[in-house]
Amino acid sequence: MKIKDVVIIIFVCLINNGVFAQQNITLTIQGKTAEKSQNKEQTIIPDPKSGSRIVFNVTSPSLSIYKPEKGNSNGIGVLVCPGGAFHILAYDDEGVTIAKELAAKGYTAAVLKYRLVPVDSKDPFGKLSQYAKNFEVLESIMAPVVPLAIEDGKTAMKYLKQNAGALGFEATKVGVIGFSAGGTIAAALAVDPDPQVQPLFSAPIYPYLNPVIDTAVPALAPPLFVAVTQDDDFGFDLNSLKLYQRWKSANGLAELHVYSKGHHGFASKKQQLPVDQWMDSFTGWLVSMGYGSN
Repeated sequence: MKIKDVVIIIFVCLINNGVFAQQNITLTIQGKTAEKSQNKEQTIIPDPKSGSRIVFNVTSPSLSIYKPEKGNSNGIGVLVCPGGAFHILAYDDEGVTIAKELAAKGYTAAVLKYRLVPVDSKDPFGKLSQYAKNFEVLESIMAPVVPLAIEDGKTAMKYLKQNAGALGFEATKVGVIGFSAGGTIAAALAVDPDPQVQPLFSAPIYPYLNPVIDTAVPALAPPLFVAVTQDDDFGFDLNSLKLYQRWKSANGLAELHVYSKGHHGFASKKQQLPVDQWMDSFTGWLVSMGYGSN
């Protein structure tokens, strides 16, 4: 390859990377950073082929901001909450990749790292794989950190609204999307009546809803978008249906997509199934309400 060709390729890559101007922000809780533990936040790439990063041992919540190309902003922000059973974060598959797709459509997306259950840094998946076989045990282990993660989601939403102008969107136009455990956070924000916390819209995707399913739906509930599969590995389709029913009973605006196949964790996967189109359905739903444009 000629040197000139290499220079052109590098230049094109720089332009493409410039579409998503990233900014990292450490969040504070009650005026101070979350307490540190002996575990340090780490990132690994378990599958070199995909290059997707997994993050674990998060003790200080933070945001990474992905902005649309200059002049392409629609003035709407979206908090993106990846999942991972409150033990890890599927940071790329359910975070950065989603944020970049939203940024390409004009949204300013903020990927949240929230506090997690401490895990063995030498084998972060070991016990999680064991716990997944007994969901009641997994829930008991997750339980102490769930309120902390939800609190981090609230802190993130407040930050985004308070700094909306500097970040490039309107303070009244900040929504949330979350996956699995991140869906817990998205749902928790949606049922919170505090205007500083409640999002413009909420999209829990194959969400874990046990911690919030019985919380009253506020009188002025934000629009809700839920996507899940009938063959979800943890049976999350049933509570997704219950959440939709509660929204409808409260006269809230809601849209529910239950795909017959696709299992849990379909966020960025391509399985040659109808569920692959869930993101188009989501952004189409946003546009239909005036939250974005084609």
